[in-house]
Amino acid sequence: MLVKSLRVNISAPAGSIPRGRGFYQLEEETFYFPVEYPNHKEKFFSYLESETVSLQFDREGRLIFIESPVPRRQWNLRDDLVHPEIAEPADIRFLDFRQPFPPPAIICDRTRETILFQFGKGSSAHNYYLAENLIAQINADNFLMAIWAFDIADDLAGRDIAKWRKTVRQKQV
Repeated sequence: MLVKSLRVNISAPAGSIPRGRGFYQLEEETFYFPVEYPNHKEKFFSYLESETVSLQFDREGRLIFIESPVPRRQWNLRDDLVHPEIAEPADIRFLDFRQPFPPPAIICDRTRETILFQFGKGSSAHNYYLAENLIAQINADNFLMAIWAFDIADDLAGRDIAKWRKTVRQKQV
């Protein structure tokens, strides 16, 4: 069954903002965004996906990974695209699992260092950090309207993502 809108539960943050970084795999032409939670070993439990993006979650419904196989040459370019400057920390849990949803619009800035996955046309009431470099826009009814990823790095053969993960894990010790 197709989910029209992605529902979330929002509560006060339980700790620091998770670490996150977007990587564009040049050889595969795929966007990846891993999320690392301090003092927590993320394990895949479920997903929500469309033809253009997959959101992966742990057992508690926390986002742990985003993947989009859409080559960036197919992302919609918008010169005036700027991610929200102000966002609040929050503990965001996704409520639907293993359901397909309509493909979001994929929009980027000219440098392709900022990408917007636009899930709905309505207005957003709040901006919340899902992780560093990752902001969710949520409407007044707690539905996901957009996800912004910024400071995206080009990556060859997965080297940068592996280096980033090693650095994050060293900081957690």
